[in-house]
Amino acid sequence: TEKRSIDFGPGVGTKPVWLLDNPDVPTTALSLGKPNCQSRFGTDPLPWNYLFGGMKALPRSLLYNRDAMQAFSLFSEPIIRFVDRLVGATNAMRVDVTVNDGGNRKTKTLRIAHHDLEQCVGLATAAFALEVADSMREKSSATVQPGVYYPVELGNEARRNILKAAKEDAFVYEI
Repeated sequence: TEKRSIDFGPGVGTKPVWLLDNPDVPTTALSLGKPNCQSRFGTDPLPWNYLFGGMKALPRSLLYNRDAMQAFSLFSEPIIRFVDRLVGATNAMRVDVTVNDGGNRKTKTLRIAHHDLEQCVGLATAAFALEVADSMREKSSATVQPGVYYPVELGNEARRNILKAAKEDAFVYEI
């Protein structure tokens, strides 16, 4: 719902995105104590977005049927891989944070894009794992203590270290 066109930076351009309920929305709002948090999602080629939208029409009983969804994923994966080979598997993210500071609206934007989604996810996962592993060393200056966190709960240094690793091989990285 609520289609918008968002600029993801050079090499990606402006793309349509729609509201998407994902777990980061309520956890970010809860952790920050802010009621206004949104997540949007879009993909290329454009018809994939309509397939995602069509999933809303499927009965929940089918969506919760593990065997049916496993069969669907096995059927669709080769198609998705084929399309990715034709058009690419670029992953672009944009995060906008807007605050009201004494009546003045201020927005900070992060844009990051990698040519390959799997590489991007792998870099971010490995960066977080390194932060956790470092916290387990004796006498380390740990940025992440053992435990379970919402991403927004990580400290500034941990976030900086993770973003530094995640921007490796990015063709867009702008703040």
